[in-house]
Amino acid sequence: MSNSKKLVFIHIPKTAGTSLRLLLESNYREDERIGIYSHENLDQRLAEALAEPKIKCIYGHFPLRPVVAESEAMVMTLLREPIARSMSHYNHYSKRMNEKHEKLMEDIHTPEDFTRLVQSNNRQTAFLSGYLNQQEFLKDPTVLEKALKNFDRLDAVGFTEQYAASIAYFGELLDWKNTQVEHHNKGGKKTVEQGTIWAEMNAYDLPLYAAAVERFSPTLKAYEGHAPRIPKPPIKTRIANYFRALSSKF
Repeated sequence: MSNSKKLVFIHIPKTAGTSLRLLLESNYREDERIGIYSHENLDQRLAEALAEPKIKCIYGHFPLRPVVAESEAMVMTLLREPIARSMSHYNHYSKRMNEKHEKLMEDIHTPEDFTRLVQSNNRQTAFLSGYLNQQEFLKDPTVLEKALKNFDRLDAVGFTEQYAASIAYFGELLDWKNTQVEHHNKGGKKTVEQGTIWAEMNAYDLPLYAAAVERFSPTLKAYEGHAPRIPKPPIKTRIANYFRALSSKF
């Protein structure tokens, strides 16, 4: 099924979104897509991208903002079991791979310390409730209700736990040429201790995820085991490979 609508993919951190982002980059030309990973002038940048006819795909670490919700774009996201996502997020930040992570994780050495970061609390609810100001998000007792209501605005939802089926589903909706499943930006092997602290960090995300699985997961059943679409190499590459194979027979 081909869909001509502009795509907006909400990339929630540590939900296999990096792997899907690379798929987006393989299915849309560079001049057809834009990645937005900074919140500076976010609403303006989203509005400009939505209004630009050449842009077919917008993706990045941004919440479901009103400018997106009120547009005619097709909105998609991936969700992940909240405690696994939080542990992965904690491990990722703990690696301190850049200056931003170094600053965020200063004096943070345990999951209990991690709760001091607004980024650690109910991240999926934050993205789907549309909040840009995380301090305001933490003070609003109705955020879960807002996020659940916004399910109605999501055109397609996948799950990290059903990643291959999710990609097959997205690919059919959007007529992607490439739905080959690859895994990138995977967390390390470091073990994080279980404990009630993880559930406390995800008091909203746990019921949000349960509701999402009940509503969206059944759709993915039909796509389990689908053979991926793998694009053919350019004709010049195929010809070169043919002659290389032919010459190897002699």
